[in-house]
Amino acid sequence: METAQRRNSQRKAVAVSDVVDASGAIATALNILDQWALSREQQCAMLGIAERSWYQWRRQAPRRVSGDTLERVSYILGIWKALRQLFPSHEAYKRWPHLENSAPPFGGQAPIKRMASGRVGDLYVVRNWLDGWRGW
Repeated sequence: METAQRRNSQRKAVAVSDVVDASGAIATALNILDQWALSREQQCAMLGIAERSWYQWRRQAPRRVSGDTLERVSYILGIWKALRQLFPSHEAYKRWPHLENSAPPFGGQAPIKRMASGRVGDLYVVRNWLDGWRGW
């Protein structure tokens, strides 16, 4: 009996992205990536999507995405927010990801190199580092 109940509860489990309409967050993330002047390849790597999806998302942001994509979008939005709090001008927080950085997570390279590696963990590292820099 217990295993049957467990199976039923597993069937009823709903992913967060099935409940949340992600289209607004996706559209905002794409706008941020555009403001950072990233290539299509860099944007796809950061979002963890295929190029075909990128073109579809440009026409209309999807309502449902995978948990991985939702996590990536969350990090992108958090990085943008942190940069807006750290820098006084729009140009400064648009430019920061492209500037060489000697801080340990970047090793003298531009943060965008790490952010566009394709690994969600690298987005986390950048977000976490910025949160530490701003005292969070």
